[in-house]
Amino acid sequence: MDGFRLCLLCCALPLLAGCGNLLPSERAEVSSGFRDYLDAETSFARATPGSTTRVELFKLGFDPQHGGNGRILSFLDVRQLFVQPNIPIEYLPDSLVTCLQAKDRCTGYAFEYTQTDSQRVGSFWADVLNFRKNRQVQGWNLRAVFVLVDDTLVHKVSNGEPQIRRYQVQRN
Repeated sequence: MDGFRLCLLCCALPLLAGCGNLLPSERAEVSSGFRDYLDAETSFARATPGSTTRVELFKLGFDPQHGGNGRILSFLDVRQLFVQPNIPIEYLPDSLVTCLQAKDRCTGYAFEYTQTDSQRVGSFWADVLNFRKNRQVQGWNLRAVFVLVDDTLVHKVSNGEPQIRRYQVQRN
């Protein structure tokens, strides 16, 4: 019987060595027509204030109706987004002042695109027994805001993270 246990243990050890593949992984993506950060940023750069129309903006991939993940901003939303109590209106770009003066003819769009891939790494047993969980997160995100008066783009601004690289350790 001891020989059977030894044989069983010898067969189980190689299987347990590959347990790292059993760790859970997670992928989160905000649906967009953009492959990666560079693709989204390139499309953003093609939008030119003063000449890009609403239809052209939609063709660049920034369409809240068909591309998704966009908010339609009213004049009041634009005002709330850019006008702060401690910042005088004179400090705002002329294009935003034009928008604020246009009132109801001023609209905007706000988009946020995110793609992350989260992998659990490390020891399978430490993870399963809840001693330590290591997570490696990679991806990108881009936030873009477009302000239009009538059907013409007057102002745009973006920010984001082209390369998200995080390593999280949770110990219990």
